[in-house]
Amino acid sequence: MNTDKILTGWNTWDTYSATTYVHMPEGYGVRIGLKEYLRGQYLQYPNIGRLGETDEKIRPGLHAYDGSYTELELEWRRIALKIQTAVRDDSLIIRIEPMSNTTRFIPSIVLEGVVLWNMPAVCRKDEQGIVWDAGGKTKRLQFISGKQNDDTYMPVSGPFVSIQLDQAVCFSIGEKYTPEQADEIIRENKEKMLTYASEKYKDYAQAWIGMQTSLAWNLIYDSKNKRPMINVSRLWNIDRGGYALFCWDNFFMGFMAAIDAPELGKNNIIENLKEVEELGFVPNGSFGNGRKSFDRSQPPVGTMCVWEVYKMDKDEEFLKEAFDLLLRWNRWWMEKRYNGGLLSWGSDDYDNKWEMDGIHETFGASLESGMDNSPMYIPEEVYFNPEKNILELWDVALNSMYIYDCEHLADIAGILGRNEEKELRERAEAFKKLLPRLWNEELGIYCNYKTDEQKFSTVLSPCNFYALMTGLPDDRQVKRMMKEHFMNPEEFYGDWIMPSIARNHPMYPENTYWRGRIWAPLNFLVYMGMRRYEGLPETRILVDKSLELFMKEWTEHGHVHENYNSENGYGDDVLNSDRNYAWGGLLVLMTLMEEGLA
Repeated sequence: MNTDKILTGWNTWDTYSATTYVHMPEGYGVRIGLKEYLRGQYLQYPNIGRLGETDEKIRPGLHAYDGSYTELELEWRRIALKIQTAVRDDSLIIRIEPMSNTTRFIPSIVLEGVVLWNMPAVCRKDEQGIVWDAGGKTKRLQFISGKQNDDTYMPVSGPFVSIQLDQAVCFSIGEKYTPEQADEIIRENKEKMLTYASEKYKDYAQAWIGMQTSLAWNLIYDSKNKRPMINVSRLWNIDRGGYALFCWDNFFMGFMAAIDAPELGKNNIIENLKEVEELGFVPNGSFGNGRKSFDRSQPPVGTMCVWEVYKMDKDEEFLKEAFDLLLRWNRWWMEKRYNGGLLSWGSDDYDNKWEMDGIHETFGASLESGMDNSPMYIPEEVYFNPEKNILELWDVALNSMYIYDCEHLADIAGILGRNEEKELRERAEAFKKLLPRLWNEELGIYCNYKTDEQKFSTVLSPCNFYALMTGLPDDRQVKRMMKEHFMNPEEFYGDWIMPSIARNHPMYPENTYWRGRIWAPLNFLVYMGMRRYEGLPETRILVDKSLELFMKEWTEHGHVHENYNSENGYGDDVLNSDRNYAWGGLLVLMTLMEEGLA
């Protein structure tokens, strides 16, 4: 997929700093730092989501996918400021406004000229300020308002300008504007975004802004592979060598982005699928430091996301680019995870280069499920067979998603006129014949089945509802699942839903990761099943409560969380819930889909 149009112009491409604005494809730009004078500390790489007591706190605001407008609020060491950016005719305007300062000293804003990723550009300083020579053009930093100071004690290695932050600071790179012109361009670009949101999404404009904002702030440039990517979190990229691809996470983010930025969303999906070329499957993780999960994949939602994106614009070229990779991954599940009729999660043995724990054992298979520490997949509950490389467990979630994958991949094959359509439909039917064996009549819900012990696992999670996406449950079964489980306050119902394990499970009170907390992808996949049953009242309950959950933290703090507390609806009550984790937007996507807006 050609990304030239995406990798063009000004944006926050640098994962290491949310206040670095870079022009692509040349890679030149400006990094905004902050110096306080109480202790002389310098903040060079502000970023979103840091949790340390003395770390900066950033509230991300509007961010156009194309970088035409961005805003954020930053607090650090008793200083608060707001940064707005706007682009006009390839010139960047940045306005920095002080919001509060409870120190006795005036802080400095530092504008550091940068050239990133070893690009063939030059940044230099002359008597008038910072200058960039890139792509056969010369660009200059132009002051619009603000007072420079003479502080040269800055821990930076390139050209910089230091400015007092006792009043608004405004500058441009490219054309020079008057203060009035700059303010008007910023106002117009912001209003354009707000008008788009209100006209397209109406009552749900603020919810869409929350979803889209998290995606746009997580759009970065992967310099190793020369590609744009929306990843789960800037901080996760940093910890993994520059970028972090996670299988189902990145598919979902591509799906969400494609609603308003089709090429960007499709690119995210295709780049994720390209991992199949090397491994035969999409790995759990693939990172900038070279590490990959060679032993395991993750939930097969790729075809689901490709299909939903295709329905938006009927782009058959997109289907052609995705099909062979999806097909190879689909066949991989049969080759590696087939367990005498149905599929089981697994972890292959390999020459372990990176990970010390979990490979080729229960935990590795649990990681393949995407639900790392779920009580469904612990040694006390299920046996990992090292000879077969799989859990001895027919899994409701995996097999339901696989049926969905086969059926919709067959639909894609039909559209493209591919002979593999027959193979895929036959495979789907074979699995649909066996999935009813996972119905537990006593409990009134589909249950995982222990193949070694020939009995059901009665550990319940939202995954037990995934069977709905196959369309196999009849009306009687659906009513039992809804009444006895979904609406049961001892299991999944409550003010905040759906907990990742039933509320009455002994590990639910741990409230850590997949032990009791709410996760957006689980709610979303349950919704994908419920929506097959027209008129099901519980669908609206799930959709509305998911939106309410999202809006609580977004409205109060500007957070889009990795996971949420099932008792109070907060995400920041624990340290292992990233505050700008883009797949949290799935809580909004359900509403947009239900309202015909996506």
